[in-house]
Amino acid sequence: MKTPFRLLLLLFAGVLVMGCDSDGSGDDGPLELASINDIIADPALGRDPNTGAPIQTSRYSLVSLRTGEVVLSYDNDNRADSASTEWDLGFQGTNIIVNGGTSGPGQGAALLMEALFDEVEEAPADGELRVDGTATCDGGPALAICPGSGNGWYNYNPANNVISPIPGRTLVVRTADGRYAKVRLLSYYQGNPSPDAITPETPSRYYTLEYVFQDDGSRDLTTVE
Repeated sequence: MKTPFRLLLLLFAGVLVMGCDSDGSGDDGPLELASINDIIADPALGRDPNTGAPIQTSRYSLVSLRTGEVVLSYDNDNRADSASTEWDLGFQGTNIIVNGGTSGPGQGAALLMEALFDEVEEAPADGELRVDGTATCDGGPALAICPGSGNGWYNYNPANNVISPIPGRTLVVRTADGRYAKVRLLSYYQGNPSPDAITPETPSRYYTLEYVFQDDGSRDLTTVE
């Protein structure tokens, strides 16, 4: 009678182990939505009286999609962290860089897709992603995310000087360590105001974004319902 009892114990233990594995970090369930609010992207300190160009530092605020934190702010004079793989995206004015190619030492790349955020369920193949310094942009810097109104993530309305994210565009990012995320840019103005509440006095160059990050290294970007 001892042998069957021991066999039952072993089988029961095996079921428990399998159950723990299926509920662990390797589970392929939908990803939780995260957000980062008011990333300060080198706000203008005024206008050059001769050219009208904004007076700015031209430095980027660098953000990690892996931690959801600002790694290096634009107003930090010590730029040593810009040469690390701790950040994934950089923001300066309307320009966005990725940590790869000519912008950083990481494996970063990106693709701005004409697709709704929830419809992007898988990151494109690496060959489809663009890398800073090797990408091509019409009349602008060779960035993965092309600058300029209508070229990349935003439209500019000269009638009211408002910058607006283009609806139906989703940014897919390969992070500095080779994992994947998708990003939805929500606002360019402090506090993420509604479009009809934006005035010339509303502070700009404050990004708010939503994203999901896939930490298991796969291309699965399915968003939780």
